[in-house]
Amino acid sequence: MGGTHPRNLATLMKSLSRLLSPDRIIWLEEPTKEACLAALVSCLARSAGLERAEEEIYQAIAEREKLLSTGFGLGLAIPHAKLQVVKDFIVGLGVHRRGVDFDSLDKEPVRILVMILGPEQQQDDYLKVLSRVTAFLRDNREKLLSLKTADAIYDLTLDY
Repeated sequence: MGGTHPRNLATLMKSLSRLLSPDRIIWLEEPTKEACLAALVSCLARSAGLERAEEEIYQAIAEREKLLSTGFGLGLAIPHAKLQVVKDFIVGLGVHRRGVDFDSLDKEPVRILVMILGPEQQQDDYLKVLSRVTAFLRDNREKLLSLKTADAIYDLTLDY
């Protein structure tokens, strides 16, 4: 019996490379956590045609950060929010070469931020996307910091 294994089908449907695009990969130089978040929100809003909702998206991300920093250590942060205005998952990635104070659990500066925006009512898919992003960062953290182009970083996502 031929065909695609269900797990492979799920991988194709929500693969990281389908949620992220080279225009959603940026280099950050902002001096603060808030400015980095704003820059990444602006990038995602622009690329997804959500410019009118940019302030709402930023507020949702900022509120989530007030609850608990999404800087979980090893120079990594995954700021995320679920919003009604977002119809499908959107992922963006920011690289901060120097690192920025992010109130991380290990007190280390964050150098890689992956922002996830998702629809409000899709908790199961939300957790799958978060898991995929976490695996991607675990496997590629050092390599990400050495790459110089958005296309090169995007190419790494093809297997996730």
